[in-house]
Amino acid sequence: MADYAIIRTGGKQYSAEPGVQLTIEKLEGGRGETVTFEDVLLVRNGDDIHIGTPVVANATVKGTITEQTRDKKVLIHKHKRRKKYRKTQGHRQYITRVRIDEIVG
Repeated sequence: MADYAIIRTGGKQYSAEPGVQLTIEKLEGGRGETVTFEDVLLVRNGDDIHIGTPVVANATVKGTITEQTRDKKVLIHKHKRRKKYRKTQGHRQYITRVRIDEIVG
């Protein structure tokens, strides 16, 4: 079992360690379900480091979904000077919190 990995999901890269909770883009599934990430870009096991081209072969990261929720509100403000145009809009992104259980590879 490896002690550190970098995974790619939702168009972003995350560093994963066993026991760490990650906040990532929304994944399908409910609380308590297991999820497997196969886009593993780097795996470190002690002093041994494997870098993928682009992914490491036969490496997976397994985790458990702990929460399906929405992130904090992001405010978008548009304004045109001297035209009496102001518009404020909010957006809350759907997110998934995943606890990393195991890094295999």
